[in-house]
Amino acid sequence: MSRDNLEGVRQARELRSLQKRRAVESAIESLRERGETITFKAIATLAGVSRQYLYNNFKDAISEFRDNDRATTLKIDGVTVPSRTPEESRHVEALLRNKIERLKKDLGAVRQENARLKLALEKERGKSEHFRQNWINARTRGS
Repeated sequence: MSRDNLEGVRQARELRSLQKRRAVESAIESLRERGETITFKAIATLAGVSRQYLYNNFKDAISEFRDNDRATTLKIDGVTVPSRTPEESRHVEALLRNKIERLKKDLGAVRQENARLKLALEKERGKSEHFRQNWINARTRGS
């Protein structure tokens, strides 16, 4: 390879590296402007680079952004909660949906038991009223 070819290859590599760096910086800025959580995956997807490239070249900077994001909190319905990545939010949502389903089943079982107990109570009240009437009748006959 001639010296000119090597210089052309070097320049092309530097240009590609500069384009990747600018794409990463643009992706980070875009995520920050939209208020989204900064993750390696989100940046890699948005910038069109591999996560390995980010770990090799931007690990400290992205880690600092992530740590700052995790230190922030949100106020939801008057409750302060930590910020979460979209993946963490989906995980929490799935856990909550499962819990809601379990609670619905439990509530159904409790309602059935409550109905059974109300029926048993009414039966006992009927028996009690029957015995009370018998007692009243026995007292009035004996007087």
